[in-house]
Amino acid sequence: MSDSDGKKTLGVRSGPRAGNVKQSFSHGRSKNVVVETKRKRIVVPKAGISKTTIQTSNKEGAKNLSSGITDTEMERRLKALQAAKAREADEVAQREANAKERE
Repeated sequence: MSDSDGKKTLGVRSGPRAGNVKQSFSHGRSKNVVVETKRKRIVVPKAGISKTTIQTSNKEGAKNLSSGITDTEMERRLKALQAAKAREADEVAQREANAKERE
């Protein structure tokens, strides 16, 4: 007997074909149904962008501090805190003005 006679090798199948499931009901009936399966998404980088440009754009503000925050992120957080304090001061002044009007 020759191994090259065109027959496929035997393999173990895990139940019915992938995507088909046997659905059984409580009253004894069953039917085969097709189940949608999610495919793994393959991300392909764009042709115009090279790896070096991606790495340099990530490193622009990527000097990590001991807290794990980049310089640009720290600046944004500080600006947000300053804006919040200014808003709070305006609200306090507005409340005081409203209180004086009521008197």
